[in-house]
Amino acid sequence: MTSQVSRSHILLSIAAAAFFAAGSVHADIPSLNMGMNYRLGGVSNDNADYQDKTKDKLNYYNHVMRFYMTSWLNEDVEASLRVQSIDIWGLEGSGLPLNTHYPKADGTPWIEHAYIHMPNMMWNKLDLTLGRQSIVIGDGTLVSDDDLGFNAIRGQVNLPWKWEMDLFTAKVQEGLVGTKDKDLSGLVLGTDRGYKRWELGWIREVDKTGTVYALGTTTTTTTKILRQFYDIRLFGNLKDAYYKLEYAMQSGKVHRNGATILDLKGVGEKLELGAQTDTARYGRFGVKALYARGSGDDEGSYNADESFRPSFGKRWDGLQRSGYGKHFAGTLSDAYSPSDCFAPASTTNSGLPAGFSGIQTWGFGVFTTQRVQWTANLDYYTYTAQTKPTGKSDLGSEFDLDIIYRYTGFVTFHFGGSYFFPGDAYGTNVSRVMRLSTDARVHF
Repeated sequence: MTSQVSRSHILLSIAAAAFFAAGSVHADIPSLNMGMNYRLGGVSNDNADYQDKTKDKLNYYNHVMRFYMTSWLNEDVEASLRVQSIDIWGLEGSGLPLNTHYPKADGTPWIEHAYIHMPNMMWNKLDLTLGRQSIVIGDGTLVSDDDLGFNAIRGQVNLPWKWEMDLFTAKVQEGLVGTKDKDLSGLVLGTDRGYKRWELGWIREVDKTGTVYALGTTTTTTTKILRQFYDIRLFGNLKDAYYKLEYAMQSGKVHRNGATILDLKGVGEKLELGAQTDTARYGRFGVKALYARGSGDDEGSYNADESFRPSFGKRWDGLQRSGYGKHFAGTLSDAYSPSDCFAPASTTNSGLPAGFSGIQTWGFGVFTTQRVQWTANLDYYTYTAQTKPTGKSDLGSEFDLDIIYRYTGFVTFHFGGSYFFPGDAYGTNVSRVMRLSTDARVHF
């Protein structure tokens, strides 16, 4: 019954949107675009807690549905609405709500996007977007909404000498009483020079919500966390090859209750290379290599935290972690958490053993596309902690195999298998994890 109630909410939302769309069409709106993306998947994690003695399994089906409606009121104004529903089958109304990155994960629809877009302001120099919208900076190292959406005001401006400016401010959490808010803002300058794309960024996070902060194995509540990043990115698009470089510096302060103020420091760096070639007989083949590192905390500095931790970096794809490796899904600061795998990442839930911080990743992969319909990817990653309290810093290694089958232009099937081998950092009584996944995706 609860499942049917949840599904009925979705159907009512779609019906309401269709009703208003019909009214809009009757009002002679020039264009209207409606559609839906639906993904149904299954995940099986064997030994999800890494412990050799327990052999726990985490198996479930889940779906992600996104219904969207976009209308150009005229050539200068676009209005957009996107509704999303995320669900693990069988949890609807079960009394077991998931602690996730998203407002709801029980099938109840919620608004992902609702904005007004005006691209031709100030003599076509200003592109302005107001409302709940997607914001992703670069590859998402510092900022990505992960299909959640930010309540934001964003302006993108064309500047002289082939430069562009991207300026935004977002209200992540509103305290109403007092100043207990959480805000995100940023400014990015970019320019294309031949086959190179340069970007310079500044990102600012302000958290006054009383977040619990972990430094090593000690946790305290806070009154304010100010975190800033200065970022430089370079992307080169060569013939049948590419490269990406990114370097970011972190600064700021953490005001802790009953403790000294922490100075925030740290750096993050990434380098990715890739190349591909087409053959008449064997289709397309490609290779890629990756190096990524986020600094860890220096335990000798008691009044500073050098661990690189962007709060709003890319981490999620629906209910699955998104990062380096399908299972470990490492970023520069956190990874899959065996103790709370759906919870948002934080200083108290980084996925790393207590006292460990910073992740260095080396990766190598090959891929091939055969007869357009089939694509296969084989990837290998190694992970190392940058700070360790005791013992070794090896976090593990992972093999991933992904196969994609394009049934039609509207439907694709994905099949994946991963082996993750936990390193010595997780202790001695650990064993490998096998992850299998499959999903069907349709868009129309």
